Amino acid sequence: MGGGGGSQLIFLLLMVGLLVFMFSRTRKQQRAQVEMQSSVGPGAEVMTTSGTYGTVVAADGDVVVLEISPGVRTRWARRAVARVVAPAVGAADPVAGATAADAGGLDLRKPPTEDPAGDDPDGGAHRP
Repeated sequence: MGGGGGSQLIFLLLMVGLLVFMFSRTRKQQRAQVEMQSSVGPGAEVMTTSGTYGTVVAADGDVVVLEISPGVRTRWARRAVARVVAPAVGAADPVAGATAADAGGLDLRKPPTEDPAGDDPDGGAHRP
């Protein structure tokens, strides 16, 4: 009558195995994030955890200085760098001149409007 004990043990081992798998994957992602943050250097275009884009102009210890627009520099904790958007200036680019559309991304640039006479004040946008 003790046949239920074996299935409970298998279920328990399965749950423990699933938890170990989940935690090891999380640790691996955290390790990769820390490695990326420590390797960020001047010239790299990055995005912070708050969504601010900027170019790294200096990195010293746990602080990076980002230029978020021409002449505007801000200090950030290195941990605030969420991802590198573009490689550092001078780094090898496997596909030089590639656009976002070439890489399978979205190309959000507006197509040029055709107005040969140049007399359309709306720039080609017509309202019904």
